[in-house]
Amino acid sequence: MFVFVNTTRRCVKIVPVQRRQCIMDELYAQQVVTVQALAEKLQVAPMTIRRDLHLLEQQGLIKKSHGGAVLAESSVQEAAYHNRQQVHRKEKQQIAAAALAKVDDAMCLYLDAGTTNYELAVLISGKRWSSLTVVTNDLAIAQTLTPAQGITVILLGGKIDASSCAVCGPLAAQMVGQFHFDICFLGTQAITPDWHIMTANAEKISIKKICMNVSDKVILLADHSKFRKHKIYTIASIFDMTAIISDYLPTRQEQDILQKHGVTFYHV
Repeated sequence: MFVFVNTTRRCVKIVPVQRRQCIMDELYAQQVVTVQALAEKLQVAPMTIRRDLHLLEQQGLIKKSHGGAVLAESSVQEAAYHNRQQVHRKEKQQIAAAALAKVDDAMCLYLDAGTTNYELAVLISGKRWSSLTVVTNDLAIAQTLTPAQGITVILLGGKIDASSCAVCGPLAAQMVGQFHFDICFLGTQAITPDWHIMTANAEKISIKKICMNVSDKVILLADHSKFRKHKIYTIASIFDMTAIISDYLPTRQEQDILQKHGVTFYHV
């Protein structure tokens, strides 16, 4: 089934480390930046920006282009949580709003680590609940939901991955296997053209697979930038999903394939 659902900041003069983070923020928001635009925004000389770009390129974070730079996306390295929060935030919020409509009181949910699920957590925390249980491995999600009334928050235990602000590893996998979820809201870093969902973090694979196995429904939340990409590790087939919520617009052929495999696609 194919379902339609309706649903700059300015940087000031700062120290070099903050300036380079601001450059990364702009890149994650805009995908491409120019030296001149960055120099004007940051109120520094173009030569200063070129030096910053050179350092960021040496760190493998960007690729310099004529007059500017683009992101150097890696198939083996996960982007920092803060940076990922800036990317396609409006689309993520639209996806989260559509996902919220699937949540009823008295459910037990799993919110997978990720910035789209974080936006869903923000919306969940703003509603009144009498008895909702949310299990997560995302530190930011747990912090967002904890003050909300009527929500029991369970944070998985285990190793904390600093880059993604997520708990992962065998201890977390063992713990999550003790639950049963009405809905698992799953995230992903990439969806390949042949419909595999992938990640750059091997330690997250077992948790995601176990959550899928112990859930009545598995709903994948993914903005358009995740499609037609690869990472290094395969998690599962997209045909293992109950539904997908995304702003990506599938072709007619893609819609037919998803429908054939019983995957409902909600376009926002």
